[in-house]
Amino acid sequence: MPWKKEEILKKYRIDEIDPQLLVNELERKLREVPPTMEYLRNLILDIRLFYRMITDPESNLSPEARRDILSAINYFLEDEDTIPDWIPLIGYIDDSKIVRYVKNKHKEEIEAYLKSKKRQFITNYI
Repeated sequence: MPWKKEEILKKYRIDEIDPQLLVNELERKLREVPPTMEYLRNLILDIRLFYRMITDPESNLSPEARRDILSAINYFLEDEDTIPDWIPLIGYIDDSKIVRYVKNKHKEEIEAYLKSKKRQFITNYI
């Protein structure tokens, strides 16, 4: 069943979310995602990056990028999306595709953010 990514982003659009609620929901959901396959490990890393970008007061995201990133996070949090997350092996493929779509759509802004935060990211992984 083909699905259009922009339509999905519109369906899951949220303009803002309470940061504490977001933290609680993301922690819950990230505990549920089994990092058994490469696409799942990449999805986890990308969602963590999106969270960091959304909550960083120094990020200079355009309103469209911010809206799309929040929509992608909201889609990830939904268990019963296009492919329900409980389906083994494939349940998160749609989430991964939405996140990758948003990453590609806003590639320049994400790269600029990563470049501006390079030292902080390296420090966090040591």
